[in-house]
Amino acid sequence: MNIFQLIRDRIAAVIGVVFFSILICFCGIAFTFFFAPQQAIEATRISNLPYMDAGTVTSAAPGTDLLVTAWLAGNAPLVEADAFVAYTLETWDVTPGTSSDEGETEPNGTWETVEQVIPDLTLDLNGQTVHLLSAPSVSFSGPLHEQVVRGNGVEEAQYDGAWLPEGSQRYRGFFDGDLLTVLGKKASTGGIIPEKMFAGDRVAFEQSEKDTAKGLLIAGISMMVCAPIFLVLGGLGAIFGRARGRGGFSRRF
Repeated sequence: MNIFQLIRDRIAAVIGVVFFSILICFCGIAFTFFFAPQQAIEATRISNLPYMDAGTVTSAAPGTDLLVTAWLAGNAPLVEADAFVAYTLETWDVTPGTSSDEGETEPNGTWETVEQVIPDLTLDLNGQTVHLLSAPSVSFSGPLHEQVVRGNGVEEAQYDGAWLPEGSQRYRGFFDGDLLTVLGKKASTGGIIPEKMFAGDRVAFEQSEKDTAKGLLIAGISMMVCAPIFLVLGGLGAIFGRARGRGGFSRRF
């Protein structure tokens, strides 16, 4: 390898390390000082909302924030193969593994959202009916029901301890009869426009929101701590790393 090419490659590697370290640091700052506090404020707001019954929902003015815990009741399944009455459909996308001088990496799979289906639903709130209105996009959380339909793709990646082919589909959502905590707003036509749907009671929902804020804070601090460590170790590796190339490094230049 030409010495000048080697120098250029190592300068480029150092620049890449510096850029990536700065990116990690900025992400850590954003998580620590923006996303985590915003989530903490949201968790506090949710905790401060009063307990509500069907009468409260009915008498609330349009646009009022509502938080209710009730049972899904009287809703027909939307999926023939299962009992989902509201669900998110995702497809399994696989990035093939790579092989290099540094070793091999396994294929990586990610779930990509295809659609979310939330029709008008009815809730049983202490023996009284509350209507949950259809919404284009709602945050699902909690221990949701899950159904995976295997695809027939060539590439595979590990999911939940097993190899899953690309093109597989995953349904995640709610069954009729589930206990559901809903955060939303009172609609002008009556009922609730959902913003968040949690599989469980209010106590678990509030704790989940607090845990999310704590997780964002920990992630942000971890990224800020790791950024200088990566900068030093990555920089040293870029500067003093072994030269690669056919025949290695040539002393004649």
